[in-house]
Order: sequence, then structure tokens, then C-alpha cells
Amino acid sequence: MGNEITDGEIVVSGLTKHYKQVKAVDGLSFTVKPGRVTGFLGPNGAGKTTTLRMLLNLVAPTAGTATIGGVRYADLADPLRAVGAVLEASSAHKGRTGRNHLRVVCASAGLPDSRADEALELVGLASAAKRKFKGYSLGMKQRLGIAAAMVGDPKVLILDEPANGLDPEGIRWMRDLLQKLAGEGRTVLVSSHLLSEMELLADDIVIIAAGRLIAQGTVEQVIGQAGSVGTVRVRTPHPDTLLGALDGVTATPGEDGALVLTGVTAEQVGDAALRAGVALHELVTERPDLERVFLDLTAGKEGIR
Repeated sequence: MGNEITDGEIVVSGLTKHYKQVKAVDGLSFTVKPGRVTGFLGPNGAGKTTTLRMLLNLVAPTAGTATIGGVRYADLADPLRAVGAVLEASSAHKGRTGRNHLRVVCASAGLPDSRADEALELVGLASAAKRKFKGYSLGMKQRLGIAAAMVGDPKVLILDEPANGLDPEGIRWMRDLLQKLAGEGRTVLVSSHLLSEMELLADDIVIIAAGRLIAQGTVEQVIGQAGSVGTVRVRTPHPDTLLGALDGVTATPGEDGALVLTGVTAEQVGDAALRAGVALHELVTERPDLERVFLDLTAGKEGIR
């Protein structure tokens, strides 16, 4: 007999998957909290999809555990009502309409047909409900996949690269939807290669490489603790004089005649400019973004491609 879940916390503990001599996932542990969007990041071949497949009991782990609300996915009493998942763009019979595809999903889970229309409305496909799947764009297929994941009104949503095929408007829609769902108390775990979008979307991030955990925390924590060096952008009509007043600073040319300085703070640059009597036309601290931190953390740690 299956189990119910009281909350949607995801706990991955010591998760490992070996394929002959290849360690696709190697002792991976992390936690995903309800009420938050967690970004799951890593280079190609890092083990993200394998991890998600083990979480959904589509792949048996070599070692370790992965639970949702303290329960293995395979032991859930009513999986579609507990967990909605999309691991690839939705597939359906090409001659079936979007509505009928979802009605089949509803029937398999003992859900009323009305949930199909509610899910289509949720993902913005109500106007395309009677269109056949073969006429759907890739972006529409992504939306239909999310609709299928949401028919059971689950506590947990697990998405692998959900923004593939979406245009900028669609990506913005996706961001708003996932943040809304997390705001309702659901657990949302999303893998993506769109790092700039993940910086806007996610509350927390988990970064893996070569099957191992590299970093976990809020976006701000990971960026702040990663050790990536921030820079100061400065523009002045007397760059040589300013650099002469600064010690131990590395300067590289920037756009619009600016200098990009490392090894110094904006305050130190301002103080040096005052001492040297140099006018400043621009002085900006540029913190590392998620993309830069990700590349620094995963450099040389690419997985199997």
C-alpha cells in the first residue's frame, strides 16, 4: 500500500549511480525546500537528468536514497496528486487534441475531465485545447507537458529544462508561473542551462559537476561565497594619474573608455581619485553574476558528454 506525503521536501542523500566504469552520480546529497523555486544546475553530463530520474524511480540508484516528503516516489499512494514531473517536451499522439491528451492523463489517475481544462487554462493553452498535437510548436508542447504535470494539483513540481523552445515572452510566463506555484507552498525543482534566467527565477540553487555537489544555497549566498572576484568599473579623463594612485590593482580596458579594475573596492578608487585630484565620470561596483560564478565553480569539472 502506498504512502501519503505531508509536505513536499525533497531529500537526496548519498545518491550514487554507476554505469560500468562511469560514475554518473557520485555520493550526491542536497535538500529542496517547499515554498521555494530551486534551480538545479550543472554542465552537460553533470548527472542532473540521471539524478531526476532516480528521484522519480525511473532509474535505480547504485547507492543512496532520494525521497519526497520522506517517501520514495515508487511508494507514493497517489503519485500524480503528489508530484508533477516533466523530463522532456511533452509527447502525445499526433492526432489527439491537447484537451484529449490531458483527459487520458486524468483518466489514468482517476481524476475528473474538468482537471484537463483547468490545467490548460493554467498554462495558457485554453485557446488551443481543440488543436491537434501535431500542430503544436515546441513551446506549446512544453506548456502541455506542464499542464499534464499539474492535472493532479501536486505538492511538488520537477521540471527538466522547461524553457526549451520558449520565446522571451514564454520564458517570462514560465518564471511567473513557477514563482506563483512556489508562493502557494509547493516545492519547485527546475534544471536549466539558462543561467541568467535562473538568477531571476530561483530562490535557491544546487550546482553539481561530474556527479558531485559543488555548491548549494540561496542565489545570493552562492554568488557571495563562491570566491569569484568582483570588479570596479571606472571612467575618468585621467586614467594614468588614477592608476598611479592605486597599488596592487589590475586594470583592463572596458567599454566607452572605461577601466575595469580588480583587487580594489569602489571606495578605495574614490579615495585615491580624491587624493590625486582626478575627476571621476563613472564609478560602479560590478558583482559577479550567476553565470560567472557557475563557470568558475565548474571549470575543468565537466561530466560525461
